Amino acid sequence: MKLYEKTFSTGEFAKLVEVNKDTLLYYDKIDLFKPAGTFENGYRYYTYSQVDQFSAIQSLRAVDLPIKELKHYFSSPNVEDLQRLAMQQNEKVAKEIQKLQHIQQFLERTVALTKELEQVVLSEVTIQALPAEPVVYSSERIDWTKPMEELYELFTPFHKTLGVKSTAAYGVVYPKEEYWKSNNFMEPESEAESYLFCHTDAPSVVMKPAGDYAIIYHKGPFEEIQRTYNILFSHLKKKGFELDGDIHEEYLLHSIVTKEEENYITKISVKVKQ
Repeated sequence: MKLYEKTFSTGEFAKLVEVNKDTLLYYDKIDLFKPAGTFENGYRYYTYSQVDQFSAIQSLRAVDLPIKELKHYFSSPNVEDLQRLAMQQNEKVAKEIQKLQHIQQFLERTVALTKELEQVVLSEVTIQALPAEPVVYSSERIDWTKPMEELYELFTPFHKTLGVKSTAAYGVVYPKEEYWKSNNFMEPESEAESYLFCHTDAPSVVMKPAGDYAIIYHKGPFEEIQRTYNILFSHLKKKGFELDGDIHEEYLLHSIVTKEEENYITKISVKVKQ
């Protein structure tokens, strides 16, 4: 059987297992993965039966298992040690997957928001039918008497409790019953309540209801946002709408898109009904 077993040169086996030829030469040099044998002319050769072992080595190396530990295991492989290695490395892989998922969420959101920003018409109110979406609200209300720098710092611990990064969709929510009287669209009281919110699938998630939402985009610093609210409320009153839900201010990639506060874009949305 050995006489007729198919053999592969170093280059052929490297192509079969999709690695650089130098990787096989290095593994041979450090006695981690040796060729199946050597021909009379001195050339190394590998066989199909070595593919599984090489794949296992590559998988364990990909999660940074030390070469010393790999050599120790493959010098005397057994079921018990293999199970222990697999369980340990599985935990590492799960953490890496979670990191990559956060990165993917950030990239997906960035693509969606940059496309949204391309369509933005400033200071213009639109009514859009939106689906329900998962939202998490902070348990502590915002104290607007604090300096703006301190208010910005509130987002970091809030995101950490949710296990998300600061690049997640976030902003401030103003409960309708605390801020504006139905149909009158009065300016908010200085002591009224407001909370942080974040779009994420966390255990404490609630569903922001589906329905018709009035949406307007504000360009500029937070201190000037009241003029955009005035445009929004005047439009709703003129068109015969009343508030039917909380008001959400969402900050659209502020510091990532621009360095100047004058160019910040804030999305204001509120569920309405006629």
